[in-house]
Amino acid sequence: MAERRAALRRLVVIFGLMNKMIELSAGGAPRQLAEHAAAARDLVGELVTDIARLP
Repeated sequence: MAERRAALRRLVVIFGLMNKMIELSAGGAPRQLAEHAAAARDLVGELVTDIARLP
């Protein structure tokens, strides 16, 4: 149950990062967009790894 809550929290963070990337893209901020995209990618990678390790 704790793992599920942790995964859901990470998904909420990723969702927020993706929304921010959309805003940055609309505003023409390529450097910040790239930073947020990298952060979202890293979080997704960590989440996938953690889920793969669950029994």
